[in-house]
Amino acid sequence: MWIFGFYDSRGLTLEKLLMLGPEDMEPWIGRIERYIAPDLAIGERVARRLTLEDLHIICGEKTVYDLDDAKSLYKRQWGRDRYTAEMDLENGYSPGRMLEILRLRAEYLNARGATLNNPHIPKKFFVDFEGRMVNVRTDLGSRFASPIRAGIRSITVKNSKLSAVARNYGLQLGGGEMR
Repeated sequence: MWIFGFYDSRGLTLEKLLMLGPEDMEPWIGRIERYIAPDLAIGERVARRLTLEDLHIICGEKTVYDLDDAKSLYKRQWGRDRYTAEMDLENGYSPGRMLEILRLRAEYLNARGATLNNPHIPKKFFVDFEGRMVNVRTDLGSRFASPIRAGIRSITVKNSKLSAVARNYGLQLGGGEMR
C-alpha cells in the first residue's frame, strides 16, 4: 500500500492524502520495469561473459581462494554462514566457484546501476485518483480517520497478500472497524 501526501505550494502544509493499492500502482510500476529491463538484460549478459582470465586480473591467479578473497569480491552481500556454504573446497573456493561469485557481484553491480533512485511519479498519474483524496484541512478528527481506515480496508480486502498480512496483525477487515 502506498500513501501519498500532497502539500501546499511552499511544501510546508499537508493538504491532501491519497492511498493506493498494488492494482492502482501497477500501470506506473510496469512502466518503470519496462524502462529498466534493457539495463538489467545487459548486466546479466555482461556478467555471464566474465572468464577465468578476468578473475585472475581482478583477484590474482590462485589454485585456492580463501574467505577474504570471496569477501573482497562480494563484500557484505552474504553473512559468514553463506560464505562458508558456498565453499567448494575445504576452507576455500576453487577458481570456478570464485568466477561464479565474481559473476554474481557483476550482476549485483549492474542491477544496482540499472535501478532508478527515487523515480518521480508524474502529476498526471494522480488525476484519475482525485476523487479518492482525503482533504486534510476539511476532514479533521474522526472524519479524517474514517476515510483513511475505509481506504486501507478496501485496498487490503482486494489484495489477497495484503489481506493475509492484515490477518497476521489481527486487523479486522470485515464490516467492523479496522483497528
